[in-house]
Amino acid sequence: MVRVSLGTAILLDLKEGNLKVKPTTAYIMVGENCQNNCSFCTQARDSTSKADLLGRVTWPEYQFKDVLEALKDAEKDDLRRICLQCLNDPIHLTGLPSMVQRLHDASELPISVSIGPLGVDRSNDLKRSGADRVGIALDGASPTIFDAIKGKDVGNPHTWGSTWRALDDAVSVFGKDNVSTHIIVGMGETDRDVFDTMVKARDTGITVSLFSYTPMKGTSFSGEPPSIERYRALQLMRCSIMGSGSTEGFEFSASGKLISIDIDRIMQEGSSKDAFRTRGCPDCNRPYYNERPRGPMYNYPYSVEDEERKKGIEEAVRYIDGPTSTL
Repeated sequence: MVRVSLGTAILLDLKEGNLKVKPTTAYIMVGENCQNNCSFCTQARDSTSKADLLGRVTWPEYQFKDVLEALKDAEKDDLRRICLQCLNDPIHLTGLPSMVQRLHDASELPISVSIGPLGVDRSNDLKRSGADRVGIALDGASPTIFDAIKGKDVGNPHTWGSTWRALDDAVSVFGKDNVSTHIIVGMGETDRDVFDTMVKARDTGITVSLFSYTPMKGTSFSGEPPSIERYRALQLMRCSIMGSGSTEGFEFSASGKLISIDIDRIMQEGSSKDAFRTRGCPDCNRPYYNERPRGPMYNYPYSVEDEERKKGIEEAVRYIDGPTSTL
């Protein structure tokens, strides 16, 4: 048995329903009873959230063979990638290469694997089975935040250093720009933390995507989502670092708040058109993973129109010009 995101289930005709925005990636959850205890996650070991939740998304359960059959018939114009979201479940992870191979045999779609830290041997197994890239989440943007939300402070075995080593190992197998990580904004990090982590990732050949913290019932972390103004400013910063590779024009206060950014330069770059769009693996749009359909839209799951882009820039400017003590 595997779980698929509700949008994926509808798109594959496994479930009836209407989609406001179609997913461009088929999201499949692998495993149950995750051994990790990340404080923000609905699938954490100590979480009391519903078993079919990951983020804000519901994940109904199906026989893997039925998902394979549905993928064979999927319209290629709608789906462009398969992504396996892997819980830290040793029993299911043992059979992961076989699962990737079966997906590779059933569909021509490229396959991403989102997984915890793994070594070179396991990376090679996944690549040989048909995966073209992997994602290993940092979530926290600094060693202190990492420890607090998904490291030793919550009873997890991984450290900031071991996760970076796993990312380096993955790059050695899959190649630069074929390894992803992500940062959750709103966990207590500073803007400077996000900047430094993005620059280190870029220099290592790792793509960074941003999530906004989303409070979920049953999880242990207690906080508020970041302001949309702050998130827009960090999206522009990401666009510059991950797009053109430029780190020029960014200034920070003593507390680590972003206080200056060369927006005109960033908006002249080709990648700026989608600065506020969901970023991650190619063709990943994650509809409403963080957002309610009524908004606010932290990550747009579609190409952003001129009016939305203009609004996003205005929101970023308000944050940059705001009080230096506010994060």
